[in-house]
Amino acid sequence: MQKGKSLRVVGIVLAALLSLSTVTLSGCQKAATPASSTAGTSSAAKLSGTITVASWNDAATAMQAEAKQFMSDNPGTTVTVLSVDSNYTKLYPELAAGSGVPDVVQTQNRDFSSFYNKYPKAWLDVTDLVQPQESNFDSVVLPLVKFSGKYYAVPWDVGPCALYYRTDIFKADGIDPTTLTTWDAYIAAGQTISKDSNNKEKVMAFDYSGSTSVDMVNLLAGEANAQYYDASGKVQLDTPAMLQAIKVLQDMKAAGVTENLANEWNDRITAIENNSLVAFPYAVWFSGTMKNSIADQSGKWGIVPLPAFTAGGPNEANEGGSILAISSATTDPALAKAFVKFSLMTNQGNEINLSAGGLFTSYKPTYQTDAYKAIDTYYTGVSIGQLFSSLSGSIPSITYGPYYTDVGTAFNTAIGNIFVKNMAPAAALDASTATAQKAIDNE
Repeated sequence: MQKGKSLRVVGIVLAALLSLSTVTLSGCQKAATPASSTAGTSSAAKLSGTITVASWNDAATAMQAEAKQFMSDNPGTTVTVLSVDSNYTKLYPELAAGSGVPDVVQTQNRDFSSFYNKYPKAWLDVTDLVQPQESNFDSVVLPLVKFSGKYYAVPWDVGPCALYYRTDIFKADGIDPTTLTTWDAYIAAGQTISKDSNNKEKVMAFDYSGSTSVDMVNLLAGEANAQYYDASGKVQLDTPAMLQAIKVLQDMKAAGVTENLANEWNDRITAIENNSLVAFPYAVWFSGTMKNSIADQSGKWGIVPLPAFTAGGPNEANEGGSILAISSATTDPALAKAFVKFSLMTNQGNEINLSAGGLFTSYKPTYQTDAYKAIDTYYTGVSIGQLFSSLSGSIPSITYGPYYTDVGTAFNTAIGNIFVKNMAPAAALDASTATAQKAIDNE
């Protein structure tokens, strides 16, 4: 049944019930109903009010499109999307002060447990939204928003990863991307491309210092199923899986197929624009960034599954992905929940996420829609939805824990020590393990 028709039917029934209750309880004052019990069911009544939503980059672009559609569907509501930075420079002081927190907040899914751990009372319980539809979400994301048996955020997108490549350059160099099934094969292809271009074209780029991003390390670590803690919950970065992931990047650097990015996000886009970065592994959400930021390269890119560490080995990984959480201080919990539900738990909202922001939903029913089956003209012969849904069935589940901000800071330092100061990986990771665990123990 269409949403509009269902709302009219429910509205008629509700109006009849309210009319009956008025007759029966004439002269009695209506008791206030707690927001936690009405929120999530408010779609049966006319929504009104004002909320703010904090989001960033292409996610903010998608939120703005969704807000426009939501307000059109719900006259009398105002949804203002604030475009913020992904480093939470405004959110941290707002949470610490206990005021000014937007009604709806985006965080990376791996970061939310840290925010919940430090500010457990800052978030609205949204179990009524998520729990009835647990089976509809990718199982990788649910543990990241669940605490003590309750849900305090709604999963948004996930970041299944694949290999992006310039179809024209690979063809000119005689490289079939479907044969690059191992990282060793990918490095060899990168050497061919680098040689044929007089060392101008590379197939990997990252911030050697680790100061602006460790996305490429996290991607490889995720594929290797490298965990950040041991069985007892203590930080442990110097694992064989993590060392395996870092060795691939070291081999790439030694082979001359990488370039250093001082600012990994901005400089990666510039490198693609300048035709110096012609292939790279990354998450599905970067497909939207490329279309929005590098539109003139439409039709020149293809996407294939990631190489594996060994022939025939696992080749799925997740990088990034976000959640939406609602502030417990919101004055419009019903409106906030209704907007989050529309944005993340309806096909219409998720199709806007994909088309406007390249955001791949964790809400699996949307995978069956026409939008998720359509061929994307930017990426030659590729259906973004179908390809990445096929690459998200066996992604290793990584435990980030309630102190990932501390662990992540120490991990970034280790990457800089390895790739800039040439410290032995095991020693650098061991030192950062100690630093992160000390920070956690002192909290």
